[in-house]
Amino acid sequence: MPGITTVASKVNNELLWIAIRLNIFYLFCIALKSPKKILKSWSFMMNIRNNLWGGNMKKIHRVGNSYYSNMYSPPWPSAAYDEYVKCEIKRYNEPLSLKPQLSFVFLAITRKCPLRCEHCFEANNLNSKETFTKNELLKTVQILQREGVLQFHFSGGEPLVRIKDLLDVIKYASRKSSCWVATSGFNLTHENALALKNAGCKGVIISIDHYIPELHNNFRHHPDSFRQAVEGVEAAKTAGLAVCLSVCTTKHFLDSNSLVPYMHFAKKLGVHFVQALEPKNVGNYNGKDVLLHESHIKHLEQIFLKMNYSAMYKDYPTMLYHGYHQNRIGCFAGSRSIYIDSIGDVHACPFCHTKSYNILDLIRNHNYTLPQKENACPRYKSVV
Repeated sequence: MPGITTVASKVNNELLWIAIRLNIFYLFCIALKSPKKILKSWSFMMNIRNNLWGGNMKKIHRVGNSYYSNMYSPPWPSAAYDEYVKCEIKRYNEPLSLKPQLSFVFLAITRKCPLRCEHCFEANNLNSKETFTKNELLKTVQILQREGVLQFHFSGGEPLVRIKDLLDVIKYASRKSSCWVATSGFNLTHENALALKNAGCKGVIISIDHYIPELHNNFRHHPDSFRQAVEGVEAAKTAGLAVCLSVCTTKHFLDSNSLVPYMHFAKKLGVHFVQALEPKNVGNYNGKDVLLHESHIKHLEQIFLKMNYSAMYKDYPTMLYHGYHQNRIGCFAGSRSIYIDSIGDVHACPFCHTKSYNILDLIRNHNYTLPQKENACPRYKSVV
């Protein structure tokens, strides 16, 4: 059964990263030609990468014939990965002449969900009549791919409620873009996991908000959510999908020192990544005192660095924590990525509801040119 597949040998791991960096450097040479520009741009991008990860990150996971260092860039080797690098080169070297290009989109395909999650950022949109038809979802993907989008994360609501349409959308999108599904694990059966894989899906992000079943179920307001999520992990691994766990790191979760035991739990499950998300005051958390204190953020950063660099945790999943780079170099939301909610409103990200326009209004008026999304983040001072 495919599980966590970090490259076993330190030598092989080094050789793999050399191959990846040579590939990237070759793309720099082709795009820029001038040695001075190449070295300056290379230094700039390596600095961004080191700030993103807090150092020279070497963890990487093999799933099938693809290698993943995270879930927010296409796998290597692939045409989408090369295009991703080329876009970053252009972004740095042609900031005035280059139209800001999206590379990543969260797309909520449904308003339906069987859960009532404590932190849900889509809470105000849920469980009403569907807004997107399947054809409108396909048209949305088409428009965004024309804009250069290289990766989609399909969410909801619960996207697997709409499994048939989801499969058709992934089949269409995966011809040009890397596709992931963000799910609670509901309806992620072995059959559906294999269907996702066969449709072209690369991986799944499964939300498990505590390693203690009762606490997760209470957080999700569903008595069977933990079992469904864990069984979904196994189904996804068996199908050959990359697997990430996503956890909302609330004050109580961090104050009870639950993150390290959670990483032990994730390793036992055999997943590739763990994404630690800070609670934000949107959706069900709107108006509530949920934002983390400095002590919580420091705690998160310490564990983030420990899990990714300590020899003791070399065989553990890669831990992602967006707050680490957001507090240092800024946020990518709004510049490289957008969030389209389940009623078609376009925001900077799921946690910053900054509606710019409604994509369905454009489609229904046969206007397929996207307006300029403001390059701004209300939570962090700068946007990368």
